[in-house]
Amino acid sequence: MTKSTAPVRVIEEMSAYWRVLFDNPPFNIVDATIFEGLQDLLARIDASPSLRVVVFESANPEFYLAHFDLTGKTGNITTAVGPSGLPILMDTFVRLTKSPVVSIAKIRGCVRGVSSEFVLACDMRFASRENTRLGQPEVGVGVHPGDGGTERLPHLVGRGRALEIVLGANDFDRDTAERYGYINRALSDA
Repeated sequence: MTKSTAPVRVIEEMSAYWRVLFDNPPFNIVDATIFEGLQDLLARIDASPSLRVVVFESANPEFYLAHFDLTGKTGNITTAVGPSGLPILMDTFVRLTKSPVVSIAKIRGCVRGVSSEFVLACDMRFASRENTRLGQPEVGVGVHPGDGGTERLPHLVGRGRALEIVLGANDFDRDTAERYGYINRALSDA
């Protein structure tokens, strides 16, 4: 079993199955280090022919991943170009979506904004029945969800519900998210 200690920790449970743990205390704020870790992970995934499944989870039970770091520590993730030719932020999500490795978001805690867009890029989303909130709050603060919220969400939940989620800027509990198709299933922590 191989481990790393970065904010995006990879635990190689076996050659075909890795767990990825988000651990960026205190709130798992999404910043440049998270995206550097995800870019490194995607390169490792591409170089691992026996890998079949990656499960993404959080070390923080209250925040799967929080929103963007608004203190200026986002670096150049919206402007630097990744291997796909897209800005790093979009590149990360597109490469994850197109990867032949199955990606699963094991959600516990708050998933809003860019965090929601990350889980939407995963192939499957399973959420804690006891502790999950999902949402796209960007419109509520005057911006639009530009990295997957408007592109991937309608394919999962339909146009009307996607508009409700995006334009309403509200949080959704796990039961509603499951009913809408935002997540595959809500499961008990046990």
